Amino acid sequence: MFIDKTIDRLFKIVNLVSRILLMIIFIVMWIVIFGRYLLKITPVWGEELVLFSLLWLGLLSGAEALRSDLHIKITMIDRLVSKKFLAVQDVIYDLLIIVVSSLVLYHGVLATVQVMDVRYMGLKFSESFAYAAIPVGFALFLIAKFEKYYKKFTRHQAVQLQEEQP
Repeated sequence: MFIDKTIDRLFKIVNLVSRILLMIIFIVMWIVIFGRYLLKITPVWGEELVLFSLLWLGLLSGAEALRSDLHIKITMIDRLVSKKFLAVQDVIYDLLIIVVSSLVLYHGVLATVQVMDVRYMGLKFSESFAYAAIPVGFALFLIAKFEKYYKKFTRHQAVQLQEEQP
């Protein structure tokens, strides 16, 4: 119960941050476009902020899509194979996602630490904030997969308990 609520709250925050980032991208892009084509001057920080926001938005929304199982899939063979095959395939995909996410998380942390002293020209803050999107996003991928199997395991235990009771 506690784990479910905590993960739900975490992904509600992720959803809120994603919405805010999308608004920032929209507003700042219009400022840059307006400045470039009408005023012939653009803010130095505009394009950097949009790229920064796009990076974070892509990884945060990717984690949300993974959690909700909303990624694009090729399902042509799903009707032609057994349910057991699909279940095994799902586990294999999840294992691949866990392995790749773990590797990217590890190397993302290393990369984030390496660029601590590098600063954006216009935004005047460390590029490590942009690089931090990688380990945060892939940590969320791992949390989404943990949650999936946590729910499967607890649901399976609940079914077993119901079957044991007279």
